[in-house]
Order: sequence, then C-alpha cells, then structure tokens
Amino acid sequence: MDDILIKAGQCIKCGRCLAVCPVYQVSTQERFSTRGKLTLITAFLNKEITTSVAFEETIGACLMCNQCNQACIFNLDVPKIIQGTRKILWKQRRLHLNYPWILNKFLANYQRFHLGIWLRLAGLFNPSLDVPSKPFLSGRVPENPNAKVAIFIGCAINLLYPYLGERIITLFEKIKIPITIPKGQTCCGLMAYSLGDTQTAQSLAKRNVQIFRSLSVDYIIAPCASCFHHLKTYEVYQKAGISQKVIEFSQFLLRQDLEVSSPYKVTWHDPCHLRYHHNIWKEPRALLMRLGKNFVESSPNGQCCGQGGPFGLIHPKISREILKRRLLKIEASGAEAVVTTCMGCFIQLKEIGNKRVLHILDLL
Repeated sequence: MDDILIKAGQCIKCGRCLAVCPVYQVSTQERFSTRGKLTLITAFLNKEITTSVAFEETIGACLMCNQCNQACIFNLDVPKIIQGTRKILWKQRRLHLNYPWILNKFLANYQRFHLGIWLRLAGLFNPSLDVPSKPFLSGRVPENPNAKVAIFIGCAINLLYPYLGERIITLFEKIKIPITIPKGQTCCGLMAYSLGDTQTAQSLAKRNVQIFRSLSVDYIIAPCASCFHHLKTYEVYQKAGISQKVIEFSQFLLRQDLEVSSPYKVTWHDPCHLRYHHNIWKEPRALLMRLGKNFVESSPNGQCCGQGGPFGLIHPKISREILKRRLLKIEASGAEAVVTTCMGCFIQLKEIGNKRVLHILDLL
C-alpha cells in the first residue's frame, strides 16, 4: 500500500493526461481523469476519504490503456497504481455483497469455473451474438509433444470464435511449422487481474504455467493482443520463465513469407495493449501494406475503442461514446473492413454495423 501511495503522490497535476485519456475526453469529469483518480487514491490511502460507491465507480472507470503513462513526464505506471487500488477495494467488497462486486466476481471467474456456458445462454437472448455449439478446445487440436511452438488460444477464440482457431491450424500447416495447442490451458487471468481479484488471477496463471512449462517449446504465440500482454507482463508468468517465450502474433507473421489478401479496403485498429504498452504498431501495418491500395490508415497515432476488458460492461455508456469517436475515424477513412488482433476490440468493433470486422488471420 505504501508503494501505491508514493507513486500516486508523485503526480504533479500538470494535466498532460487530460489530452489523451479516452474516459475523460467523453465524460469531461475531473474525477475520471488520470490526475483526478490519483488525487482520490492518495486521499483514500491517507484515510482522508473512505470508500464509497462514487469512489469505486471512479477507480473502475479506467480502460488501463496506458496512454497517460506515455504522456506523463514522470512515466507513472498508472495501470499498476489503479490495479493496486482495485486490489484493496476487492478485499473490502467481500464484506458487502453489492451489485458491482457480484458482477466483477462473475467476470473474474467465468472461465475458471468453466462458465463459458453463460455465453451460450447469452446467445439465446442476443441473436446478434453468434455463439458456436462447442468450444474450440473441445474438438480435435494438434497436441504435438515434439513441437517447438505452442499456441495460447485465449477465451474469446475458444468460446466465441473457434473458426479462428481452425485458421491458426491451417496457417501453421501451410508454413510447415509443427504446433501444439494444449487442451488443459485456461483463461490468461487478465480480466481477474484488472478487476483486482489477484487470487483468481494467480490461480489461472499457475494452471497455465503448469501446462506450458511441461512443454519443450521454444516459443508461445497468442493470437490475442491482450493475452499476449498478460502472458508477457504478469509476474507469475515471468517468474516461471513463460514470458520469455511469448511472441506477439504480428511480429511472428512478419517473419514469414506470407501472402496477404483482401477483397475489401481495410484499416488497422491498434489494440491499446500493443500500441501503448509494448510500442507494437509498425508490424501489423507492415503486413497490411502488402495489400497495396486496399490498406488505408484511420488512426496513425492509435485510438482506443472503449472496450477495456470489464470496462465495457461496467461503464457501458462511456464505452459506447468512446467507440463512437473511433467509428467516426474509421468511417472517414473510407475503409470497408477493420482488422485487429485484440479479441476484446474485435467484439467491441462488431458494433460497427455496415463495416466488416476481421482478425488478421482472415487475411492470410
């Protein structure tokens, strides 16, 4: 707690974060800005204020996009400060079963307890959510003990878009690289970690470590940008030696002699976890530039879509407003389709209406 207090107290309230924070830009509320949150966190940890619904709402209203970190003259790691505060609040929420805590606990645990069934039930009430009959990992997948490349498939591909899993298998058969996709893998734990539920996050990560550390692979590839980020940065994966093997998908693809094609004019959507956390933005564009005139730029400096893991469910109104700003830029570009590798962004951008939303796998 002292470490969080020290870091939050380093904010000099210069306001550079106001120009880049997507939540502040659409809400215009000071408490939702980065400096507003850090001011309230400092007061909370100094016991000058107590927790309240408004305070919890404020701390929850962060996309963890990391744009403020890049703008900050002190490079404050705001996502870690926010997560540390959420961790404290998570422990306190257990003492009173209110709606936000129940929702957050459900989001953090749905994969841990194999509650992917909720997605299928949701499909009954939301016809636009085309939920497959069975998860990808329940089918026949390559489990090659001699493979040097393992695939971390992720929740969304496993439960919602298994066709992308099939495309991964086809891709690696085409480039003649044997892969293994261990069936025992589970959620990376990013959702639970972001919410402050470190117990669940650690439990999920340890299960994955047990599965992947038993493999004699040189590389682990995650086709989802958010899974890549968590596998690369979470201390449980780092200490187990998993993070060092993780390669970002577009960086891997760029090394291959692959033909990229699309009948549509496409634009790229930068996942925040790639652009603002790992400075990865050139590689996917380099791939899409192989399309020639069929690639157009819509966000040269990146632009958040407002999904942010649990953010879109907990703050749907703000999330929608951020999405509208992104869609305006896409519309202005003249693109007929949007390409990304973050499955959260992929789901969010499905709201785009007359535009197609594609994973980069769809172009290979």
